[in-house]
Amino acid sequence: MKLDAMSAWVSPTSIAVSCVAALLVYLAIPSAHDRAVKHLPTPEGDYPILRHTLEIIKAQKSGKFVDWALKYCRKYKGKPWSLRIVGKYPAIVVCSPEAFEDIQKTQFDAFDKSPFVSEALYDVLGQGIFAISGPLWQHQRKTASHLFTAQMMQYAMEVVVPDKGEELVKRLNGICLTEKESERVVNMKRLLDLYTMDIFAKVGFDVDLHGVESDENAELLDSFERMSARLLERIQLPVWVWKLLRWLNVGAEKQLAEDIKVVNDLVYGVISRSIDEKNRQGVKENSRKDLITLFIEKSEVEYTKGVHTKKDLKLMRDFVISFLAAGRETTATTMSWVILMLNRYPKVLERVRQEIKDKLPDLVSGNMRSPTLEDTQQLVYLEAVVRETLRLFPVAAVSGRSATRDVRLYEGTLIKAGTRIVLPHYCMGRMTTVWGPDVDEFKPERWIDPISGKIKMVSPFKFSVFFGGPRICLGMKFALVEVKITLAKLLSQFDFKTVKDPFDFTYRASITLQIKGPFDVVVSRLKV
Repeated sequence: MKLDAMSAWVSPTSIAVSCVAALLVYLAIPSAHDRAVKHLPTPEGDYPILRHTLEIIKAQKSGKFVDWALKYCRKYKGKPWSLRIVGKYPAIVVCSPEAFEDIQKTQFDAFDKSPFVSEALYDVLGQGIFAISGPLWQHQRKTASHLFTAQMMQYAMEVVVPDKGEELVKRLNGICLTEKESERVVNMKRLLDLYTMDIFAKVGFDVDLHGVESDENAELLDSFERMSARLLERIQLPVWVWKLLRWLNVGAEKQLAEDIKVVNDLVYGVISRSIDEKNRQGVKENSRKDLITLFIEKSEVEYTKGVHTKKDLKLMRDFVISFLAAGRETTATTMSWVILMLNRYPKVLERVRQEIKDKLPDLVSGNMRSPTLEDTQQLVYLEAVVRETLRLFPVAAVSGRSATRDVRLYEGTLIKAGTRIVLPHYCMGRMTTVWGPDVDEFKPERWIDPISGKIKMVSPFKFSVFFGGPRICLGMKFALVEVKITLAKLLSQFDFKTVKDPFDFTYRASITLQIKGPFDVVVSRLKV
């Protein structure tokens, strides 16, 4: 009798209600991580239990998350502020050169890739260099550093970039043959994606893709763009949400799985073609080594304090896809933004063309095939335009770290192990406290020393687009020179007019800061 009464009282409904109540109480009680940063300011919309989750979702849906973050970075003058999402440790947003240097360099060992971020990226990047840390990251970075040598730069900029540049010019000349303006419209971002992927496939893996000539990899680029957007969504969502969608194989997760297959087909094909070519030709003494050769060679080298890496096809795939994606997207995205900014500011375009005409007259007249490494050093104003564009539109809008131990930030804030750190590079480039009152102006002159006439050297923790400290971008010089050579060649021969008001273009939310939608321009030959 008593047992029956007890059973009736402890019903499934009451158990469920009790569990939900207990969960809500647990979520409502501040954790040690929350208590450690409770003194930091927080944005509006900090609701009980849900915290800033709804505000984050709203910012994501608007596609303007980084501008939402910028509002608070400016409000708090670059000092740390906290952001909380239900079910996650608090995130601390920092936006000053001092904070970036503290996290990326001074206390580098105290901050690591967030395990939640690495997990979100794993299906695409696996154990590639941009998704990992520790001994394997050290090994991959050491291996890749052997690619970016003076010999490689000379080969890339004097052989590969001119060759691929000729293919790009030929494609554009073909488009310009028609007199109908509507038939001279091209998605410049897509064309530059094909071009930069052709370059890095040749330099990095000694494989010719001929994407500019054939449009063969257009489907692949669509997959890359969708993957980039979905990975950002994964990072911002609670882990259980995207994992459930992946398990159900629905929506964006179903599309992601299909896109991964498309990309894998290309990457494994690149690896196979590269290895077959090496086997056919044999390895010549003192010959230039690409990334796949270096990966195979260095897999048994102790770069990592006694920890060896293994020769593994999946690991090679992760290594290759990381560099192929970075080598393509960084430069193509940057050049697209530069062309857009030159449409917004025609006087800047006039000055760029005048500099090319004054410094490299043979390029304008058609007597020079392509600028050399030395030639690009004369194009100071063009480099200033590129740097000013990157200040406002960095390829990586946001990056993050996670505290590996209890640690104090440079200004004294104690954060607990596991607390996430957000480094908003987009916001850093738009801070009045960092760049001055004219921060919102597109002003290439800010980069030129008025006395020497040369480019000003700026701390990588202020101009943070290539990161700083031990993780500073290995391909920074490669990317800047490639961009300058390509833009000098294109702007000396062609005009690119956006089909709509250039101020109507904006960015899209993804891992990289890309122009939203197709970047359609009308191409025409310049009259010499």
